[in-house]
Amino acid sequence: AREICAEAGIPLAGGHSIDCPEPIFGLAVNGLVAIKNIKKNNTSKVGDLLFLTKQLGVGIISTASKKGLVNDKDLAMAIESMTTLNKIGASLGKSDNINAMTDVTGFGLLGHLIEMAEGSNLTAEIDFENIPQLPGLDQYLEKSCIPGGTIRNWKSYGHKVRLKDQQWMNIICDPQTSGGLLVALQPESVDEFVKVMKEFGLESLSKNPIGKMVERKLAIVEVI
Repeated sequence: AREICAEAGIPLAGGHSIDCPEPIFGLAVNGLVAIKNIKKNNTSKVGDLLFLTKQLGVGIISTASKKGLVNDKDLAMAIESMTTLNKIGASLGKSDNINAMTDVTGFGLLGHLIEMAEGSNLTAEIDFENIPQLPGLDQYLEKSCIPGGTIRNWKSYGHKVRLKDQQWMNIICDPQTSGGLLVALQPESVDEFVKVMKEFGLESLSKNPIGKMVERKLAIVEVI
């Protein structure tokens, strides 16, 4: 905890312990931010391109680990993803060309995307092939390594979505632990965005947007 807090540039103070059969750890974080740098999740605009700053799939791999089916390489990649700070958010928050931003956590990409699109009164069109994913997910899905949260997520908001392939639900509803950021930005600011992503070693995730925001349709999100 101290190591990660030091990396984030914050002090660790206070705390308490509880009795629990599984290890649980969490922090309550307080801080100050310039109001002009605050990004909301309901202020996206028509034409905004959508990007992710982390790959999806840590829920699937975590479930495979619990079942004793994961290989060491895939587990290591998932742990690296979950323990990588979203420090890039502070840099992206300073950009005037980013219209909306949110984190991707327990509700999965789809849940947080619905919040962004619905709050902005728009529809998100997503190209599934462009969604960044951790390697090896297919083999674990074939072995039914699907978190319970995935099914609960879909049941709660699936009626707002149009999917070309129902199997995609297992990826886009996958609950993320310390997931990345979902960013909506103006097309003319892509070069600026890519520059920031490169500074954080994330250039591979900025090659192609996962989708775009369009005028409101019947479905809040369309995945094709």
